[in-house]
Amino acid sequence: MTKLLEAIAQAISEPQRENTTDRLLVDLFRRHLSENGPYGTYCRNLGATAETVTSWRQIPAVPAAAFRRFDLTCVATDRCASVFYSSGTTSTQSSKHWMDADALRLYELSLKCGFARAIGPLMSIVALMPDTLEAPHSSLSHMAGTLGVAQWGWGDSICSALESAQAGNCPVIIFGTAFAFAMAFQTTSSHWILPRGSKIIETGGFKGRVAEIPKPELYALFRERFGVDDKDCYSEYGMCELSSQFYSNGAEGQLVGPPWLRHAIIDPRTGEDVSAGEPGLIRLYDLANWNSVVAVQTQDIAVDAGGGFKIIGRSPAADVRGCSLTAEEIWSHRNAR
Repeated sequence: MTKLLEAIAQAISEPQRENTTDRLLVDLFRRHLSENGPYGTYCRNLGATAETVTSWRQIPAVPAAAFRRFDLTCVATDRCASVFYSSGTTSTQSSKHWMDADALRLYELSLKCGFARAIGPLMSIVALMPDTLEAPHSSLSHMAGTLGVAQWGWGDSICSALESAQAGNCPVIIFGTAFAFAMAFQTTSSHWILPRGSKIIETGGFKGRVAEIPKPELYALFRERFGVDDKDCYSEYGMCELSSQFYSNGAEGQLVGPPWLRHAIIDPRTGEDVSAGEPGLIRLYDLANWNSVVAVQTQDIAVDAGGGFKIIGRSPAADVRGCSLTAEEIWSHRNAR
């Protein structure tokens, strides 16, 4: 384990001063600048070097869509232990997040520590999503499997998994996609009143599915059909391109990340921070992204909520000023090999 990797692992497992993460984000950027060929080319074309980038806010972000077109990795893909794909619902081509063994261990450390901070102690998990054998390249399924799943439920087995959760005597965590919950609610009128102390975690948007339910209505159904309070309902916000997650609590809660995550809300026309209270595109900086890139530009529109943010929509625009990883820039590196 390198000294940098060890320092990052310590910052995640034992978060200390805020400036520790800020400094490590810059150190990790310099690793990516040197070892991630496509990203290094992109940064040099922007004039971003190890000397000019001294703050995490100066780290060039790449659009999440770039993960669909290029292998943004510090090591050869055949040396990677795993690769996670995005759902691919907004494009015919999925994003790919390559992870070597070190990156995978750091990812698993990050998700465990982040989950514990946001949700609390682990309890029995019923996962309403494909299992890791059916979906070996799903970061969400890998996340649930790493946390420890007592029972999986997907497709025709969703309702039976919920019945098993209801029948137990101990509190459980029902962790699933918003689409899976919607399907359960819309295909049956059953109620699954869960043991006291149980919690619900949903993974957010429906990504164009026909079974969409607005969030306030979805959380009302959690209360009605599962018998859980709003305070025991959570939303998880993550991406294939990230190694850490944000969580919100309750139907009106803001998304908050762990101390090793940073975010900025930017104006897509200028690439600069928006004014306080104004909507903009969310830009994420993840210290656990060991093998790819630190800064990822999303297409999600958000409003800062003081310590966190609230997602209010999605931008149809693919390009953001100040964050354009063009084919020409990457191709110049690829052809130079």
